[in-house]
Amino acid sequence: MNEHHALLFLVSLAALLGVARILGELARMVGLPLIVGEISTGILLGPTVFGRVWKGGYTWVFADAHAQTMLAGYTTVAAVLLLVVAGLEIDLSVVKRRGRSAAYASILGVLLPLGGGVLLGSLLPDFDLVHPEQRVLFSLFLGVALSISALPVIAKTLLDLGLFKTDLGLVVMAVATIVDLVGWLGFSVLLGPMRGDAVDVPRIGLTVALTVGFVVVSFVVTRPVLDRIIGRIEHEGKAAAERVLSIVILAALLGGATTQAMGLHAVFGAFIVGIMVGESPRLKERTRVVIHQFVMNVFAPVFFASLGLKIDFVRAFDLRLCVLVFSIATVAKVLGCSVGARLGGLRWRESAAVGFGLNARGAMEIILALIAHEAGLIREQLLVALVVMALATSLISGPAMKRLLYRREDEADVIALLRRGAFVPILRARTAAEAVTELAAALEGKLGALLPFARETVLERERMASTGLGDEVAIPHAAVDGLKEPVLALGCAPHGVDFDAPDGRPARIVFLLMMPPHAFEQEVRVLASIARSVFDQAARDALLAAPDAAAALRALGASSARIALAPQGRRTASLADM
Repeated sequence: MNEHHALLFLVSLAALLGVARILGELARMVGLPLIVGEISTGILLGPTVFGRVWKGGYTWVFADAHAQTMLAGYTTVAAVLLLVVAGLEIDLSVVKRRGRSAAYASILGVLLPLGGGVLLGSLLPDFDLVHPEQRVLFSLFLGVALSISALPVIAKTLLDLGLFKTDLGLVVMAVATIVDLVGWLGFSVLLGPMRGDAVDVPRIGLTVALTVGFVVVSFVVTRPVLDRIIGRIEHEGKAAAERVLSIVILAALLGGATTQAMGLHAVFGAFIVGIMVGESPRLKERTRVVIHQFVMNVFAPVFFASLGLKIDFVRAFDLRLCVLVFSIATVAKVLGCSVGARLGGLRWRESAAVGFGLNARGAMEIILALIAHEAGLIREQLLVALVVMALATSLISGPAMKRLLYRREDEADVIALLRRGAFVPILRARTAAEAVTELAAALEGKLGALLPFARETVLERERMASTGLGDEVAIPHAAVDGLKEPVLALGCAPHGVDFDAPDGRPARIVFLLMMPPHAFEQEVRVLASIARSVFDQAARDALLAAPDAAAALRALGASSARIALAPQGRRTASLADM
């Protein structure tokens, strides 16, 4: 390998990364996910457009074998790190606490798409298959592919809608966690047989045993070691996040190498490492953000852009397959998760929101499809259909949830709630638990005998998922059995209280919200109303300067007036930044 090959690799990498970042930002400016711009980069620079317009230029930049080998190595690392980010989103404690709603939605959310995919794989004609004799394996893959969700996309959608910290958001994340765990475990079992000519039962048994053994060793032996290392590093100050990033990448590479050596794919090992790291109680939210930003800004754009270099999307586009895959995937997932959530106790509108939220496939679907294509199991036409389905389901997820849940925002007025609640101008608390306890005590007149139970419920909810939003605002909240209507307390802490916010800043404005049980839709509206009330710096400064409840109410009223005059795009952006 000479300097010319290295030059071509650097040129191709720079072209992919640069154009992907530009198109990704343009996509975000018009309200589309970054991944749309990133995949468009591959279509633009690949054989679909660039190869047709200037074949010589495309061949010189992207067709050199040595340069492509180096680029393939880069994208392999990118896929490994993307699965680490997906694993970080998984919170096993959320699964334990969401109970019946998550269980029913998870079961039906897997079984219906799995059955739909297997049925589709069984009925497709032979010319849609690479190896018709592998139809059973093909059908099983298609079932797993249609059943999996995309945790990072779902988490981002919930964040954009202000739902991530809500009980409904936790239900969605719990179901997505279960679905992805089942999906990736199932896919890891299929990876071995994908390399053979037929389904080999002994080989599947060995793969299952190796998979289970790897998971057990990871959580019993490796996880405590990683937790101690992260705990020691997180106490080292401002450079802690960058040092933890190095440890996480090292662990991901070693985990990926281990599963690759076992005959599984490297991404499965990285996925397990991501879960282990994400489960560490000592991992700061700011560190999660640093890991996510590093991967999504440096590696993810090249990975998704490189997809277009492998396929001519015009030649491989099959409208019949695209419609079939999208229709079966969407109907099965939305119906399964919605019915499951309804059986779990949610109302139909909230259940439908859960179904559409979990319908997002995004990056995880594309990674899975690309691995199957590289293993020679699926044709380019099906790969394109799966990519189209992943993008389309991700695009409709957020708007569908917003339409179902955000209906009568004027009914959830933070000013009215605070007028009936309590205001603490100066919180003496130094920790999140102390702040919750102090604000709960201010609501004693509203809570009465429920006070001790309500306080412990909020504290347990805070331990499960921190409620620091960033911009020095936190909204600890929980559903309290026995409560008939929402109650709200607002406290200001000039010294700041650590609520583990994504931006690492302590909260100086703390809203304590307690809701009646199962009031998911009302909770969404209340939290959105609170978030809007502190969307700008002027509102936060005015609240911090308020000496009493009357002044705090005036500050919130002035904020509401500014929101009413602000352009709709600006209001939406501030909510999305939450």
